This record gives sequence, structure tokens and C-alpha cells, in this order.
Amino acid sequence: MPLDVARKYLGPMLLAAAATLATLTTLGPGAGGPGITCDELYHVDAGKRLVTALRQQGGAFFGREQIQRNFPWAPGGPPVQAPLGHWILGWTHHLFDPQPDNPAAVSIVAARFAPAVAFGLLVWLVGLWTTRLEGHLAGTVAAASVVLVPRLFGHAHLAALDTLTALFFVAAAFAVAEAAQCAHGRLGGRWWHFALAGIVWGLAMLVRLHGLLLLPAVLVWLIWRLRRKAWLGVVAWGGAGIVTLFVGWPWLWLAPIEHLGRFVSSGTGRQAVQVFYAGRVWADHSTPWHYPGVMFVVALPLGLFVVGLLGIWVKRRRWKSEPHLVLLAGIWLLILALFSWPGVPVYDGVRLFLMAFPLWAFWVGVGARWLVEHPARPGVSRRLRLLGLGLLLLLQGTGVALYHPCQLSHYSLLVGGLAGAERLGFEVSYWGDAVSERLLERAAAESDGRPILLAPHLAPWQAAAVTVSSQALARRQTWLVGWDPNDRESTAACRYAVIYHRRANLDVIPEALAQQRVVAEYTLQGVWLARVIELRRPAGDGGSSFLAPSVQSPPSVPIDQRCASVADWPGGNESGNESSPPLDGRG
Repeated sequence: MPLDVARKYLGPMLLAAAATLATLTTLGPGAGGPGITCDELYHVDAGKRLVTALRQQGGAFFGREQIQRNFPWAPGGPPVQAPLGHWILGWTHHLFDPQPDNPAAVSIVAARFAPAVAFGLLVWLVGLWTTRLEGHLAGTVAAASVVLVPRLFGHAHLAALDTLTALFFVAAAFAVAEAAQCAHGRLGGRWWHFALAGIVWGLAMLVRLHGLLLLPAVLVWLIWRLRRKAWLGVVAWGGAGIVTLFVGWPWLWLAPIEHLGRFVSSGTGRQAVQVFYAGRVWADHSTPWHYPGVMFVVALPLGLFVVGLLGIWVKRRRWKSEPHLVLLAGIWLLILALFSWPGVPVYDGVRLFLMAFPLWAFWVGVGARWLVEHPARPGVSRRLRLLGLGLLLLLQGTGVALYHPCQLSHYSLLVGGLAGAERLGFEVSYWGDAVSERLLERAAAESDGRPILLAPHLAPWQAAAVTVSSQALARRQTWLVGWDPNDRESTAACRYAVIYHRRANLDVIPEALAQQRVVAEYTLQGVWLARVIELRRPAGDGGSSFLAPSVQSPPSVPIDQRCASVADWPGGNESGNESSPPLDGRG
């Protein structure tokens, strides 16, 4: 790479490396990272099962009988999930797996390496593409804007599909925009440019259903962009994407039309998730239409939101001369519009539309470049403008630092931070990341070998996932029991409980339990996110107490002998249904 080219892209490259390193050094709960969240064990276990099946079955993996066994989706069971994200998590886990043939040996922290690296690639990709179009200053700021969104940084620590989805989705959007640039002479405009972009789109769909969201925006944009010549690009892009989806997913081979229909419909056909918003609890399909737009604004650092608006204003008259602007704006609007559509399930803060943030980073880069280079302020030197811009970006980064390791609870100054958000009726903590190793250490020390209650319990594997990932619990041979109001026998031996502040589900916990003596808690900006409480018989409750002091603790079982496999874990979720799908229904 020529020296001048290397210098041009140096900023995004350094930021991508720094973001990856910062994430990798804080992955595990014991290393100061976030606690184990609700769906991580589900995804990691699914990835390990795929990798193990391929290693053991070889070519037979692709036979009809084995496909039915390896992709066991049936009506009424867990929702259909595309496999690429699980493959990535599974192979990453395999690199660190000391027992690759033991299905119960699952390390969530090991699989977290995949989203950490994906986050660095996302930073690099946004910075690279913005640099090519807007210059190195805009590209560097755009890359920094990805790093400085606390919720993006927080999700990069979790062995789930959200960061992988954002990476492949943004890559697919940039790829088709680049193909259309080629079509107007920059690189030749061959049909295979669109085919290559279509392959990236197919990979995005193989990670998650969200990749389909690109279809309407890209079709409309290509027709507007290329007019009569659009048919070639549409066919090449769409055909390559569909072929990639089918080639990469053996389950579709068995019944292509039927299974593809189940994949598309499974985005809404699953159990409802409760959402706390505007001071009340909603079912995910009835959440107010303004939820996605409001959550996007309040989860984005205020300065990045304002500079991004400035970037859109700067480009207001360049839509025809720079048609990629229409595509990026159209995709961003489509994401928020779709999740705002009545009846479309939306929940868990900004997790389902996380890809909207790196797309917004492009506009932040454009606005930052204008602030530095606009000639209307000739009396202010460029160096001083750069210094002011650097200070602004530094202030935006305070959220990442101050909220660590619970960046999923971040709210901007627009609503007064987390404390203001709680007063205004926003969700405080939704995925259990605030259940820190320090809290578990305190709970294990107090419980003295007895099981510990975990609440809310949102998936049948959640308590098991936290247990097998905690060194503090392993040292004291202590087991977590998920709160189930229909199973008093399992919880009767618990004398301590760990509760995290998911307001949407706290109402399932008896008030008498939730108001027990607080032994330790994790607070942020004066708001408690997780706490350890001592369980005592409520005063005056008499024989109706849900805590029976005469029941003894079950015998201790070594942590390394306990089952960590989703398929074998016998726990229940909040509805007491062991076969219920994961919390978000899409992984």
C-alpha cells in the first residue's frame, strides 16, 4: 500500500484496532466485563452443536437425514434461525474449547471473541467507506462515532447475534452502493460487481432475518439510480443473494418454499416479550409506534446526534450528484419505519435495530468535516477547529467509560442520563449484564453453599449460563436457581437472591420477595441495576410464606459436572414452559 494511501486510512485503522483491543481486554465478567446475558448460552450452544456435528459427520452432514437432525426446527418449537451467526460463534468457541466433543462444555466468554473482532471490523468498514467518499477527516470521525456509541460497544462484548448482524448488514449496504458507483464508470460497472454485492447481502441474511430489510430499499434505489439499466443489477444482486442464502443453509434444501416462508414469518410468530416504555409494560407487538425513533435518539450520545443532523443538512442539495446518500438515508429510515409499523415486535432497547447506529456514523463524519472546513469562519484556524472537534468527540466518549460494563443501560443527556431515563419511564436494564462477578461473589459468600435465586428468569437456560460462567460460584460450589412462581420446591432452599432491574418483568416477582433486606447492589447514577437480597419469611405472612425454612438445600454438585447444554438443561422460564423459545424469538 502506498504511503499516502496508508496515511489516508490510518485513522480508521488505528481506531478499529483500539476498539478491538478495548473489547477483548474486558470480555469476561471476571475481567471487568458485563455479566452473562439472557440468550448467550442459547447461541453458543447452537454454534457448538453445528461445529461438533460437522466434525463428527463429515460429508454426511449434508445428507437429508442429518440435515433434519442438525437443524431441528419444528412447528411450535423455537423460531427458525439462520445459521451463519451460529457458525461464527461455534468456530470461535472451538478455537478455545478444551473439550470439543463434550456437548455440556460451553464457554460463553470464549465465544465472545467473535463479536469483539466483528466490532473492530465494523469500525474499520465504516471509517474506510466514509474516507473514500468524504476524505480522511470524515472517515476518522465516522469510525470514532461507531466506537463512541455505548450500546454498540456494550453489545460487542456479548456472544449473541447483534454485533454480527450490524457488521454484515452495513457491509451489504456499502457493497451495493459501491456496485452502483461502478456502474457509472468508476470501476467499470460490470454485472459481477452487483453479483459480488449480492453475495454479501446473502451472507447478511444468513446471519439474521434482518438482512431482508435491505431488499425494498435497494430495489427502489437501483431503479431510481440506473433507470432502464437497473434490471441487470437487480437480477445479478438479487440472484446472487438468494443463491448464497440457499447454498449456505442446508435446511432450506429440504423444502425450499415452505422453509423459506417459515423463516420469513418466524420474525413475528413467537411468544411475546414484555417491554417497559413510557412508564408501563407493553407486549412487544403493541409497543407504541414511536418506540424505535425515541430509543435511537436517547441511546445516541447527544453530540453525535446533533453533528449527524448537521451532516444531513450539509448534503441536502447533493442527493442527485451523490446518489449513495439516498441509499444510506433510505435504509436508515426503512429500519426505523419497519420497527415502528403497528404489530411488528420490538423490544430490548435498540438491540433489534442496532445497525442504524453505524449508518448514522457516516452522517456524523460528514457533519464533522463541515465544522472543520467550512469557510464561513475564516478567523478561526483549522488547528483550533480540529481541537474543538477532538474535545467534542472526547466528551461523547464519556458514556462508554462511565457506564462500563453496563453500556446497555446508557441514555444520553437529552433525557438526563440513566437517572433521568428512569424518572421518565424508560427500561433500566433488560438483559442481565449488570449481574456482575462481584455481586455473585458476595451472594455465594453469604449463601454458604445453598442455591441462589436469580430473578427475573427469562429463558430456561439463563441461570445455568450465569452459573457455569462464574468463577466465584464455581469456587464455592454454588448453583443459581431461576425464579419460577410455579415451582416453589426449587426455590424453597434459597436464602439469598440476585435480582436485576428489568422493569418489564419485575412484576412477576412477589413484592414480599423484592422488598427483602438488600445485602449488596450495583448502582449507576443513583439507579440500582442489580442487587443481592436476603430472603426471610415476610413478617406476618405465617404459613403462606413462599420461603419454607424447614426445607434443606439440595446436595452440592461440582460445577464442572453440571449440564451447560441448552438441550439438557431442565430449568424453566418465566412462564414455566421449558420448551419456550429464547427471549427475543429471533436470537
